[in-house]
Amino acid sequence: MHTLIDPPGPFSLDAPAPIPQPRPLSLAFTGDGREYFRIWVVNLLLSLATFGIYSAWAKVRRLQYFDRNTVLAGASFDFHGNPRAVLVGRLLSVVMLVAYHYAFGFSSSFGMVVIGGLLLAFPWLMRGALRFRLGNTSYRGLRLGFDGSVGQAYLAWLPPAFTFLMPGVLLALYPEKPYLAALPVPLYLLWPLMHAQIRRFQHAHLLFGDQHAQYAVKSRRFYRFYLVAGGLALVAVLAAGVAAGVAGAMAGNKPGVALFIGLGVGVVSVYVAYLLVGPYMVVRVSNLAWSNTSFPGLRIRSTLPARAFMKLQTKNVLLTLLTLGLYRPFAVVNVYRFRLAHLHIEVDGDIEATAAHVATRAGAAGDSVADGFGIDLSW
Repeated sequence: MHTLIDPPGPFSLDAPAPIPQPRPLSLAFTGDGREYFRIWVVNLLLSLATFGIYSAWAKVRRLQYFDRNTVLAGASFDFHGNPRAVLVGRLLSVVMLVAYHYAFGFSSSFGMVVIGGLLLAFPWLMRGALRFRLGNTSYRGLRLGFDGSVGQAYLAWLPPAFTFLMPGVLLALYPEKPYLAALPVPLYLLWPLMHAQIRRFQHAHLLFGDQHAQYAVKSRRFYRFYLVAGGLALVAVLAAGVAAGVAGAMAGNKPGVALFIGLGVGVVSVYVAYLLVGPYMVVRVSNLAWSNTSFPGLRIRSTLPARAFMKLQTKNVLLTLLTLGLYRPFAVVNVYRFRLAHLHIEVDGDIEATAAHVATRAGAAGDSVADGFGIDLSW
C-alpha cells in the first residue's frame, strides 16, 4: 500500500516560507512654498523682535513642518525636539565663535587654551547634535536614533577641525612669519578621507528602532568627487581670468571699466563655487552615501541628477536676489521636494509590518531615546 504525498503547494506544511518580495517606495512632500512662506515670515519677525531668542522655537516649527509633510507609504514623519535644547546649542555656537575670534587678543597662552578647548568640545557637540536630531524624529510612532560613540566622534571630527584651525592659529602665534600658515596645507590632501570618515560616522550609526544601519563605502571613492569639483573650479576660474585680462586690455586705463570687470569675475567665482562645485559635491556624495546605507529588510537609494540640481539652485539664487530674499522659503521647499523625489526606499514586504516588528522589539525605550541628552548645534 502506497501513501499518497501531496506535492508542495500554497497550503502544504512542507512548503518553504515565501520570500518577501522587494517593494519600492517613494518619499513625497505634501507642503508648498506659499504655506511655508507664512511660517517663515512669522518666524523671522518673532526672531527679530526677540533679538534672536525665538529662532530656536522657529527652527523647531520649521523641522516639524517639513517632517510632518514628508510622507512614506501613507504615513508621515514627525519631530519632537525641545526648543530649549536648540537655544542652548545656539548660545554655545555663539560663545565658541566669539572665543575663537578673540582667543589670541589677550595672550598666546590664553588663545592656545581656548583652541584646545574648542578642539576637545567640537566632536562631542557634533555627536550630541546628531543624537538630538535623529532621536527626536519619528515614523509611525517609532523613533529614529544614533548610537555613535564619543571615541568614534573624535576620530571623525577631530582631524578636519584641527586642519581647519591650524592656519589661523599659526598666523596668530607668529604674525611676523605668515608663511608658517601654509604648513598645514598638505593635510588638505587628506580632506577627502576626512570627509569620508565623517559620512561613515553619520551613516553607519543610524538606528531605526533597534535596527542598526549598514554602511559600506571605501573612503578613496571620495577623491574622485574632489578631483572633478576641483577641475570644474579651475577651468571656470581660468576662463574668467582670461576673459577679465582680455577685457581689461581692451578697456585700457579706465577705472570704471576695470571695476566692472572685477565685479564680473567675482560674480563668476561665486557662481562656480556655490552653483556648480557645491551642488555637484552635494549630489555625488549624497548619492554615494545614501545608496550604500541600508537596514535589515530595508534599502535606500539616492538618484539625484547633478545638472538638474545645478539648474534648480541657479534658478533659486536668481529669484531670491530679484525678490530681495522673499523667494527664500520657496527655494527651500523646491530643494527639499527635489531631493525627496530622488530618494527611494526598497522594503522586503510591507513597511507597516516592518515598522510594527521593529517597534515590538524596540519596546518603550524608543519613545524616550532623545530624553536627557543631546543639543542642537546647527542653524
